[in-house]
Amino acid sequence: MDRSTPYPPRPRVWAPPRTLLRLAVAATALALAAVTVPASAAPAVSPGDPVPPAAVQPGRFVQTDLTRLLDTRAAIGVPAEGPLGGDSTLRFPVGQLAPGATAVVLNVTATDTTEDSFVTVHPDGRPRPGTSNLNFTPGQTVANLVTVPVSNGYVDVYNHVGSASLIADLFGYYTDDPAATASTFQPVTPSRALDTRTTGPGGTAQPVGTDATVNLALAGRNRVPAAGATAVVLNVTATDTEDSSYLTVYPHGTARPVTSNLNFTAGRTVPNLVTVPLGADGSVDLYNHVGSADLVVDVFGFYTGAPSGSGFTSAGPARVLDTRDPGHHPVGPGEILSWSVGDEPALPAGKVSAVVLNVTATGPTATSHLDVYPGGSPRPSSSNLNYTAGQTVANTVIVPVDGSGNVNFYNHSGSVDVVVDVFGYFTAPQGGPTGLSMDYDNPVACDLPGPGRWLRPGLYSTGFNAVQGALPGATGPVWTQLVVTGPAGTRTYAGKPADPGTKSTIGVPLPDLQQGTAYSWYAYTTDGVHASAASRPCYFRYGNDPGFRMKISDPSGPVYTGQTTRITFTATTDDIEPGLQAASFRYGLGDVYNMNSTVTATDGTATVDLRPSSWGSQVLYVEATSADGMRVSRASTSFYVIWR
Repeated sequence: MDRSTPYPPRPRVWAPPRTLLRLAVAATALALAAVTVPASAAPAVSPGDPVPPAAVQPGRFVQTDLTRLLDTRAAIGVPAEGPLGGDSTLRFPVGQLAPGATAVVLNVTATDTTEDSFVTVHPDGRPRPGTSNLNFTPGQTVANLVTVPVSNGYVDVYNHVGSASLIADLFGYYTDDPAATASTFQPVTPSRALDTRTTGPGGTAQPVGTDATVNLALAGRNRVPAAGATAVVLNVTATDTEDSSYLTVYPHGTARPVTSNLNFTAGRTVPNLVTVPLGADGSVDLYNHVGSADLVVDVFGFYTGAPSGSGFTSAGPARVLDTRDPGHHPVGPGEILSWSVGDEPALPAGKVSAVVLNVTATGPTATSHLDVYPGGSPRPSSSNLNYTAGQTVANTVIVPVDGSGNVNFYNHSGSVDVVVDVFGYFTAPQGGPTGLSMDYDNPVACDLPGPGRWLRPGLYSTGFNAVQGALPGATGPVWTQLVVTGPAGTRTYAGKPADPGTKSTIGVPLPDLQQGTAYSWYAYTTDGVHASAASRPCYFRYGNDPGFRMKISDPSGPVYTGQTTRITFTATTDDIEPGLQAASFRYGLGDVYNMNSTVTATDGTATVDLRPSSWGSQVLYVEATSADGMRVSRASTSFYVIWR
């Protein structure tokens, strides 16, 4: 019989005198009246005038319907059907894009290939760069996501040797037009969202069969906010493939398009970067055509309609790293190759939030994989390229740039040469409010990605803090504007006028927030006429942290003093982010203060051997702690020990 029970802490509660409580309530109500002002009545020079939204930066993303722009097999985008020959270039139109379009995002596929070759996609009217996007062998079908600058409505594609049929599908484009309805990008530390080979978090232990679809929920998971994300950037890998097939990734609840994202043959492991809108329920579908295949999905970022994300700037294409060059050497087994973003003159120092790279692995000596991740972060469980001995594989990578300014390339086994081409970079908004935190008396820092920390309810409102930024050209009093987004939509609140560099606290009434719900927010500075850029985003979940669901197994039989008995601890949660999983258990017999033993958790479970020294009824206390240290839950169980 399972007798596990929660063991909550017992905080001391100080009850203020009634008179003091009445004064506190009155003061809180007065503060709310002063700082929680709807946007339509902001304390500005002209009350009632519409408040301008935060300034938008260039390089925002416009998601389009999936459109086939080029297919040399069917004379789409070219005058006549037929493969592209060796040392040849074709140009094709990218369609009607809105004014201000700077670059297009294409999924480019090479098929019917006759020789070992490569394909380079580059801006029309410019010299062909010394970079590549696809590498293939005879008879191979290969796809890769490409972001290429566009200025005159055309894109060029070059094939090196042999011949190949080429296909290009439009996924969207970047624009500098401030009036366009577009999204900004928020890079996240890579994390695994799906692995059909496993039973752990995100696992299904079931490959995707013929004409089958697997649904993947992403809103509120893997650092994608529960509300506000419009599209996600995924690295999708097909492995253990049984047949020649293709994979299509598309928004759940919409008709499956006739395009594909990955193409593979039996026995091949093939990755590709995918940008896909989220369905209305925050999920995407992955469809496999024939045979069966295991699918692995890693999340690298998301797009949001909020101006708090990053904008894209084209750079290159340019080669920034090639381990085949003199003075370099292949990356060995378990070795990390590091590249400094600051070493590339085309990238602005200190402002880059993510880079868009085409990474090629060539000449590998063993079956292995390459992981690309921020230089100052632990190596994630995700991967970007998978290859076998002698194979050349390329894949586009969008990788965050953290405070280290470095990007790491980790090779698992054997040795491999690594070639890196840069295609552009993302920069976060500059000049908005800083120092974001939450709560009145004990501010909680905005230092975690989505879904963020749990923010406990206040008495009547919850405070949101930001250090007000400067607003060049301001013509009157300046204040901080707060924008909170949740499942019910977006609400805006205004602070009191203040000087630049002043901490502004804005109260959000409790009825505006729902228990157990995830939110995001950002702030900007305005005088009612002008507006600054947005701050970086902040994430939180409102309510008390539910913690882990704890279970302690019963001993397998009678327990005697001095005899070993085996007991299993389990801590489960609906969160699948690695940082929120149980990483360790602390435990002890007799008293909660005797939890002096620690064991590592694997998939939220650990098994220990106990040897009680005292007879009679014993209490076992167990405490589970998450990997990020922010979530702690306790449980206890009792059993009888027989004297022996």
